Amino acid sequence: MKVTCPNCKRRIKLKKSREITCPKCKHIFDYVQYFGREGFYLLDANIFIYAKNNHPQHGNFCSSVLSMKNIATTEDVINELPVKTIESLNRNFKVYKVKKISDEVKEIKSSTEKQPSQYDLSLLQASIEHPEILGIITYDYDFRNIASGGLVDKKSGYKTKFVVCNAEELIKKSTPKTNYRIRNDD
Repeated sequence: MKVTCPNCKRRIKLKKSREITCPKCKHIFDYVQYFGREGFYLLDANIFIYAKNNHPQHGNFCSSVLSMKNIATTEDVINELPVKTIESLNRNFKVYKVKKISDEVKEIKSSTEKQPSQYDLSLLQASIEHPEILGIITYDYDFRNIASGGLVDKKSGYKTKFVVCNAEELIKKSTPKTNYRIRNDD
């Protein structure tokens, strides 16, 4: 997409990236203004596993999330999954490829004893590289401690906060609320 820079009036080609700047005058463009806010939620491996195994507590929510249109994951997460789970997946989701995990993502530490795995880091790196990613859906409760450091929020520049939640929370958030009361006319 080509646009005219409001400062220097130069025609430049905008590419989807977290930081969109004019190469001549360094004007910062608002990603949402040009590309919109509609995006994807990245899924962790446990969402796929709970849906496949029909987990008693989380299975229905995970299956519902897998049927959504705006879901994605990383190639590293797909490689983490067991072969039987991969074969049973309905491949209606986008898969991001993370080439290299940056040093700032590698330095992320959890506030608990469990440190982030290579797969967790790939989800964070994909979130930083691709501005259309809205959040990460996982049942790994330590992940909130990792992602709450604000690295993705800082890089994204959005006014809305990057979401880290589980499948149940995403379903509740995306389901329209009915606002009615039952009247008792006795």
